Amino acid sequence: MSRKTARAETTLRLLLALVCSAAVFADARAEDEAGETEGTRSAWQIKKCEVYRQALTEILDHVGRDGVSASFLERNREYIDSGCLAAVDACPQTDKDVEIANGLTIATMNAGAASSFSPFRCRS
Repeated sequence: MSRKTARAETTLRLLLALVCSAAVFADARAEDEAGETEGTRSAWQIKKCEVYRQALTEILDHVGRDGVSASFLERNREYIDSGCLAAVDACPQTDKDVEIANGLTIATMNAGAASSFSPFRCRS
């Protein structure tokens, strides 16, 4: 098995574990109204952001930071620090950035968040 294949397989195993642990967050209720500031966020907004924060931490612990662009990490931290409310453009620029973005998108979607929840945008 090639190193790249083994790494992809390990990443998928990590994502499966994240999916299982995030399933508890998938019980969002329609009556949770979205807040526009960190202090007015709904319980569902708080849970989605926590899933995102935890997934980022676990993915970085697993794949490391080598090859991850500083701006990608910084934008993700800005997003989390805003309570996952800021209109942050976290543009994946390296292969490792893309790997992390894919993992975060899968983790949050499996927790019940829409794919548009993640801050992955590349605008010129």
